[in-house]
Amino acid sequence: MSADRFAGAARGVRYAPTAVGASCWTLTVVYFVVQPMVAAAWEVPQYDFSFNTISDLGVTECGSYPQLDERVVDVCSPRHALMNTTFVVVGLLTGAGAALTRAAWPGRRVASVGLAFILLSGVGGSLVGLAPANVNIAVHAVGALLQVPGAVGPLLLGVAAWGAERRLAVFSLVSGAVGSAACLLYFGQIYIGLGPGGMERLAFDPLRVWMIAVGALLLWRSIAGRRG
Repeated sequence: MSADRFAGAARGVRYAPTAVGASCWTLTVVYFVVQPMVAAAWEVPQYDFSFNTISDLGVTECGSYPQLDERVVDVCSPRHALMNTTFVVVGLLTGAGAALTRAAWPGRRVASVGLAFILLSGVGGSLVGLAPANVNIAVHAVGALLQVPGAVGPLLLGVAAWGAERRLAVFSLVSGAVGSAACLLYFGQIYIGLGPGGMERLAFDPLRVWMIAVGALLLWRSIAGRRG
């Protein structure tokens, strides 16, 4: 398996889907842009990135809400519509990127499974936005749990890419290992001093950082290959 094949540098129609999928992944950076904008609108109580979960930003009505770890948290997110829309859009971009960049990865089953896991996390992200925690906790919980296979996705893709692109494989393995381990800690309510919000971010955000970086790389290679 050559690096050119891995990068989706084959001539012809493969350029378009790979470039579009890579663009989708790169655009998920909006997730990190919107969060502080929504958090800044909180007044009493002030949003705490360590204490509050990501889902708190999308709660549609002010009030006190029980958490899975038996805390009761005061939540009031005036810009919840912006956050929930972002959840849905980022979920769609995640899934589209996973589907459209398939040609950029080695033709191994482990790569297909890794991309399927990332696609599932995209579906879950959209469910989180469509069903805020105070509206439909069951559907919201399913969406949150689907972030777990998403955390594993880069790990599997790192295994698939090991023989073709060593540096990217290492980055993928590290991203997947960090996210997967943090997911186990988060759902085990072990926060290692980061707080529930901090641990949740350590569990779910490595995938998003990975998508942005890998999407930018694949997009650049697709454009460079077309020019070559």
